[in-house]
Amino acid sequence: MVNIDKTQIGLAGEYYVLAQLSARGFIATLTLGNTKGVDILVTNQDINKLFKVEVKTTFNKPGHTWLFSDKLMYSWPMSKKHESIKDDKLIYCFVNISDVDILPKFFLVPSKDVANYVKWQHQFWLDSKKHKVRDTSMRNFRIEVDDPNGYENNWDIFK
Repeated sequence: MVNIDKTQIGLAGEYYVLAQLSARGFIATLTLGNTKGVDILVTNQDINKLFKVEVKTTFNKPGHTWLFSDKLMYSWPMSKKHESIKDDKLIYCFVNISDVDILPKFFLVPSKDVANYVKWQHQFWLDSKKHKVRDTSMRNFRIEVDDPNGYENNWDIFK
């Protein structure tokens, strides 16, 4: 596996998503670095609708977690702020790069699904501890490898 720093991983994810959107006929552009919470703006000219995309990229293989020890899952770090972001025009694109020579996996998820999951999993973590734990702003978004919600390659979300 190639050693890439976090900034490069994030940029690679954004460029992969931009390429996928362009290849599918959407008008898409990267935002400048100071556009908070939005990495790509996407226009579907057929329906005259604008979408915002936040890209989250990891460079690792799926694994097991204490929360779902029986399931192999992809995972992306999130923060507490993601619990409350429910915007109909905001789509998260979770990118998993397993190898630079293989096309990444893309999971497109509405922001309300992300907010609900992140809030639920964090509360579940707090409630499941036998001993009181200190709350933290760290969160995770996970998707099972078999993706029962159909998020993988859900490019029709922009239609």
